[in-house]
Amino acid sequence: MITMKTRKLFRSVSLLAVAVLMVMTMLVGCGSSQKPTLKVGNITADASVNATGVDQLSKIANMLSSVYAADFDTQEMLIAASRGYDMTVEGYNDAAVDPAVNNGVNLQAVKNLLTKANDRAEAEYKVDPTVFETVNEADVNTLINAFKTTVELNSNSGIFDPILKAIGAMLRWITNTLCFGNYIAGICLFAIVIEILMIPFAIKQQKNSIRQATLRPKEMAIRNKYKGRNDQVTMQKMQQEIQEFYQRENFSPYSGCLPLLIQLPVIMALYSIVMNPLHYVLGQGAGISAALSTYCTTARAAGGMGMVFGSNTNSTIGILSQIGNVSLEGLKDFAFFNNGGTILESINSIMHQIPKFNIGSIDFAQNPSFEHFNILLLVPVLTFVTYFLTSKINRKLMVQPASNGGVEDRQVACSNTMMDVTMPLMSTFFTFMVPALIGVYWMFRSLVSLGKQFIISRLMPLPTFTEEDYKAAAREMAGKARPVKKSENAGKVRSLHHIDDEDFDDTRERALARKAAIEEREREEQAKKAEKTPFGMAPMKEDRKKDKKAKQEETTENEENTEHQEQSGDN
Repeated sequence: MITMKTRKLFRSVSLLAVAVLMVMTMLVGCGSSQKPTLKVGNITADASVNATGVDQLSKIANMLSSVYAADFDTQEMLIAASRGYDMTVEGYNDAAVDPAVNNGVNLQAVKNLLTKANDRAEAEYKVDPTVFETVNEADVNTLINAFKTTVELNSNSGIFDPILKAIGAMLRWITNTLCFGNYIAGICLFAIVIEILMIPFAIKQQKNSIRQATLRPKEMAIRNKYKGRNDQVTMQKMQQEIQEFYQRENFSPYSGCLPLLIQLPVIMALYSIVMNPLHYVLGQGAGISAALSTYCTTARAAGGMGMVFGSNTNSTIGILSQIGNVSLEGLKDFAFFNNGGTILESINSIMHQIPKFNIGSIDFAQNPSFEHFNILLLVPVLTFVTYFLTSKINRKLMVQPASNGGVEDRQVACSNTMMDVTMPLMSTFFTFMVPALIGVYWMFRSLVSLGKQFIISRLMPLPTFTEEDYKAAAREMAGKARPVKKSENAGKVRSLHHIDDEDFDDTRERALARKAAIEEREREEQAKKAEKTPFGMAPMKEDRKKDKKAKQEETTENEENTEHQEQSGDN
């Protein structure tokens, strides 16, 4: 059915949005909470300071990458070893390390690391162990420099990056100017502004709903004509008739999907902006965002901050909430980058613009987690309640699909129930994967969207119809139907089993021919049976009835004559 197809399309688009949101969540998580895998650069050795040749150093670098790329960051392991720390030993405690202490290259620790890695390496990556004995400090520095990278300060993350940064600049102005630097208040006010800008699309969708509701009585007249039959042939015929009706009315139920499809990329873009304020709101390059994440999460033994944000942290929000209380001076000499000093200058330039992510003593930059039972666990609970109630109320404000009862109603009810429970549960699940303030943003935006829809539905209400309106529509639709010969079956719906084909002009001739052929075949079969019995053809049931009736009439006539004769004798 057309309306059912429309609902399925809406449901598909909603599920697609959720799926894309989940993928984006995972991608952002991979891009910020985990350190990027760095490729080995060109190794150029100086014969005057390097004891190991270029070829052997390249083999050592590839061997290290093949062993530690999966479990650790190879560069992190090598730098930590050069500072005298073996991160592979049991009981290693990175929190006890002072990242500011650097006593130069510890050759023995590096050689121990190379030996362990070589023992674990596959045959194609193994290096001759005697080479490790020749490694000196210059060789270690050459290996470390081979893993270094230069961060691009003004890099973009996509072709639409300038547009997203412009929207992020608006969010920065709202947060700093109107909300006194509080990011939660800023994104809530930002949600209101976006919903106001989306009003033209909402009006377009409401007009389409009104148009569809206006056609509902006539659509119900078509459905009622096929009421009580759920076979596939009947359903296909009904769908075809409804589609032809919509075409005559120049209406497409799919036109209501267009505003939703336009809003979908906007919603996803806003999600990216809110999730990565360092890049989009504060205007830093995508490389700066990744570099800061790498520095903050790298082990203290390798010169990083050693911050632990949990496996679910997937944005720079958690990092920005903490770097305001720590010194980033170590980034200047951080051995991962060639331009650490330039990166530090760029980050220091926006330190005064970093918004607040807390309300009172509650840090909403943290992820809700059952590991810590605190007030943040209310965010997933309230998210479920908010999405459940808003979906229920939104359905009452929208035009409902026409139905003539029966199986169709049960299917729609089952689908609505699943949507009412499944979508809030999925949203609740996602709140555990993002900072708590993102869950607050989702809830607030859902409530603002509901309020907008409520206001529009009052200013542009859907039409309502009485029983008389539905009857009048049925009479109008019946008047447009092709007239047929009146019969005892007139007023009934044509059967799909050809039992009333004689009542319709387009099938009467074929029905009479089929009936005559059936009767002729029956007579031939009876004649064949009569030839096979010596007593001739058995009397038909109708003939027996005629004989019995004739005998009864003859008996009655004889009785009347006898009675008449007796009366004459008495006289």
